[in-house]
Amino acid sequence: MGCDELIESLRKEGEGKTRGIWKEAEAEAGNIRAAAALRLEALQRDIAAGPASKEGAGKVFLEAEAMARMIRLTSENGLSARLYSLAASSLGLLREERGKDIFDRLVHELPSAVWQRIKVNPEDASLAEKAFPNAEIVVAGHISGGMEAEADEGNVKVINTFEKRLERSWPQMLPDLMADIYKEVMNSDTTAKS
Repeated sequence: MGCDELIESLRKEGEGKTRGIWKEAEAEAGNIRAAAALRLEALQRDIAAGPASKEGAGKVFLEAEAMARMIRLTSENGLSARLYSLAASSLGLLREERGKDIFDRLVHELPSAVWQRIKVNPEDASLAEKAFPNAEIVVAGHISGGMEAEADEGNVKVINTFEKRLERSWPQMLPDLMADIYKEVMNSDTTAKS
């Protein structure tokens, strides 16, 4: 399971959702900037009253910018959480598309050991029985693909599941996804204005 496959799956399923989330965040930030601009105009009219008014105008502008940044960060965090959820819900599709090939590769990644217990997705139970004929095979619905392998009476445990791989690779994947979303939103905004 490569990052490219997961990214493509995310793009197919989440393109419209992410654009909508981003536009909502941008609209909210725009509203805050507009409100701050109105307050700034009111303060600028009062500038003749002295230096305190100038300080007040600058302070209002800085507060508005800080609030706009906070909204943007909050929106990005929400978008990140939604993207992660979407990615996690798409993991089952990867197993369905290339189940045996991926399962075999994940089996070969395990270190050499006498594996006693193997947890797998119910759809992969027969593959696990063939790959680990002497192990107890346990089906686990929370596993989309891959396996959890235990040896040495449970003292050795390797988690080689799709979920764990997504969790580990997410910090590297997220910046690329966000960059793609920024480009998509900017391109759609440019196209809409033309």
